[in-house]
Amino acid sequence: MWKPLLFFSVWLNLTVPVQLIAVFTIFQSLLAVDKNGIIMLGLLLLSTIANVYLATRVWIWIEDKLYKRKTFM
Repeated sequence: MWKPLLFFSVWLNLTVPVQLIAVFTIFQSLLAVDKNGIIMLGLLLLSTIANVYLATRVWIWIEDKLYKRKTFM
C-alpha cells in the first residue's frame, strides 16, 4: 500500500515542474492572449491527467517486473 503512494509522490515531485515549464513554454503565445486564465487551467488539467496516466503505466510495469522476479526465482 505504501509503495505506490511513495512512487507517485516521488514521480509527481520530479516531473510536474518539468512538465509545467514545457507546456507553458510551448503554449506561451496562446496564454498571452487569454486574460482570464481559462486556457492555462485547461492545459494544466490535460497535462496533469497525461502525467498521472504515464505514472500509472510505469508503476504497473514496475509492479509486473517485481512480481515476476519474486514468483519465478
